[in-house]
Formats: sequence, structure tokens, C-alpha cells
Amino acid sequence: MTAPTDPTDPLDPIEPTAPTEPTAPAQPSSTPNGPSFPVLPKDVHDKLVQRLRYSVSGFVDSPRGAVEEADTLLTEVVTRLTDLLAERRATLRAAWHENDAAVSETEELRLAMRGYRNVLERLISI
Repeated sequence: MTAPTDPTDPLDPIEPTAPTEPTAPAQPSSTPNGPSFPVLPKDVHDKLVQRLRYSVSGFVDSPRGAVEEADTLLTEVVTRLTDLLAERRATLRAAWHENDAAVSETEELRLAMRGYRNVLERLISI
């Protein structure tokens, strides 16, 4: 059995990872498939949840410290999500703007729209 991780340890920077759940077969196009877009890797998600629980459970003994930890955690999550979304947008945009010339193939544009729709629906439903 391994020792539990200290929930106050800072997390390593997120590196884009492949999703851990099964994904649809690869498309013949270079356009990324929207549904395989992970929000946070499972290990990062678990660490964030652990830190939040630690913060909430520490409120009784140290209300200010708990709120400060929650604030720090929110800042980290917002930064991570912003970076991930910016990377995702760049990937989607590159798929239909090759060599600074718009790709006019309907299938490429359909796959790009599918990717945009997936990201936007997930964001709007938050």
C-alpha cells in the first residue's frame, strides 16, 4: 500500500494526454474528433477533488486557510481549463485552416464543426 499524497502538494502542469476511456475509431481526416476531447485526466481530477475535500474539511479548524486554499485551487483549475481550451481551439482551427488557406472540403469542415460543437456544448452546459 502506498502512502496517501499530501493534498496541499502543488500539481504538476497538465500535459495533454490521451483519454483513458474508449474513443471512436480514428477518422480518415486530420481533423480531431470532438468527442475524444478530455477535460481533465483522471489522475489530475482525483488530486483536485482530494485537495477540495481537504480544504472543506479544514474549514472548522482554520476557516481563513480553508478559503485561501479553495481560492488557490479555483485559480489553478481556471488556468488549466483555459490552457486546455486554447490548445483545443488551436487544434480545431489548424484542421480547417491549413497553410493559411481555408480548406473548402465539406467533410473537413463537417468534422471541424463537430469538434467545435462538442467543446461548446460541454462549456455551455457547465
